[in-house]
Amino acid sequence: METWRVVAAVITGPAVSLIGVALATNFRGVTEWHVRRSMSTASVLRRVPPWRWLPDVPHEERLARFILLERVMGVAFAVAGGMILVTVGYSTLTGQPMQTVK
Repeated sequence: METWRVVAAVITGPAVSLIGVALATNFRGVTEWHVRRSMSTASVLRRVPPWRWLPDVPHEERLARFILLERVMGVAFAVAGGMILVTVGYSTLTGQPMQTVK
């Protein structure tokens, strides 16, 4: 078994899980901070003509929708990190190499 894949998975799994849990639980306001930064960065897109047909909703309502979306994405990240850890644990215990995409 290639050692670098195991080491990479052991580092990546908890990192992805921690980021996912932080986003899902809005730990110390990290989700709200990230959404506000993303919205301010993408604010130039509001002037693009193809999006003019979208209904104008209040800023706070858009913010709440994006926070909810990012929290759902955080749950997905937390699950994916857990799956990475389970996979690397199984492959280490059984001695089978980790599957790669070909």
